Amino acid sequence: MPALATLNRFQAAGIHLAISVLVAAVVLAALLLVWYPQPYFRLAGGAGLMMILIGVDVVMGPLLTLVVFNPAKKSLRLDLAVIVALQVAALIYGITVIAQARPVFVVFAGERFTVVPANAIDPESLASAKPPFDTLPINGPRIVGARLPDDPAGRERAMLLAAAGIDLPMLPRYYVPFAEIVGQLKAKARPIEELERLNPQAPGTVAAAIARSGRTRESLAWVPVVGRLEIGSAIVDTARGEVVAVLPISPF
Repeated sequence: MPALATLNRFQAAGIHLAISVLVAAVVLAALLLVWYPQPYFRLAGGAGLMMILIGVDVVMGPLLTLVVFNPAKKSLRLDLAVIVALQVAALIYGITVIAQARPVFVVFAGERFTVVPANAIDPESLASAKPPFDTLPINGPRIVGARLPDDPAGRERAMLLAAAGIDLPMLPRYYVPFAEIVGQLKAKARPIEELERLNPQAPGTVAAAIARSGRTRESLAWVPVVGRLEIGSAIVDTARGEVVAVLPISPF
């Protein structure tokens, strides 16, 4: 390959690095836009997963190229092909892990929202759930409600699962459309002023969210949003029963 013969190991590694950075940027942008829209990227702990993916993809390939590249080697093409294959395999594995950890439902139950990743959903409950809650969304998290069944047997079963660490938000069998739990949301929502008082950094971010929504401050309230690594806050319109914004602001 004449082109390879004109390069030294540093030039080859630099080209490989540039291509790897481009691929990583495209993958990262796609994941942020589809699976981990803000602020769920932060609340669901996506940053750590992405850094591992980018670190492996961007660092591993170019470093290996730097080590093995020698234009005089007869096996250079094979060596580079193996490196690319390893890099692609690592990228696919990383995307698979990220897909399994992506937030699929934002569930209101009790007095808070819970961001539920795909790998936390109980498979048996998913299989027995009613549409559209029997499939995991692939185009970003879906806001839903959850409530315990009315029958004693169903409640006992849910309690036993909770004792085993499988809480209500992880059980699609008990999901309901968000509109059906608006009354509960109204009862648990707290004044915006309380959120601003609890978090000194909140006023500017909250004011910006209110301005973007076009709603009046008086029509809005907030409830906690519990993610895998962090806690945020949801700004809600209690009159319309809508989530106006989810902010990476901890109320505690």
